[in-house]
Amino acid sequence: MDLFFTEPIGWADRKRAPRGAGVYIIHKQENPIPIYIGLTAAQKGLRGRVAEFHGAASKGHGNHAGGRTYHSIFGGNLSDLSVCWHEVRDFRYAAAVVHAYVAYVERRLIWEHVEAHGALPVCNSE
Repeated sequence: MDLFFTEPIGWADRKRAPRGAGVYIIHKQENPIPIYIGLTAAQKGLRGRVAEFHGAASKGHGNHAGGRTYHSIFGGNLSDLSVCWHEVRDFRYAAAVVHAYVAYVERRLIWEHVEAHGALPVCNSE
């Protein structure tokens, strides 16, 4: 199955992320290798989840484990990050199935990363 991801956008433009469910990839602008791959099926959508990453990554605490990990490794400066996403659109299944779909996409991308690099993205813990 082919997955469409947007072109990466700079961190300052992260609020352009949609409010829909989906999977997002964060990387350093100078390096296209993902540092975090995440998902959301929550009501706040991708925009809300990326905002949670931002809060936790900039402060070192909050409701996003990947963001907290980012802060512990890289500190609170996020200006050199980029984000892209795969948004669930026109999904023909019930809302309860959306989570199964985004979980599949996230796990697939993480596994592809492991196969290519021998490890999880640096800010993913599982």
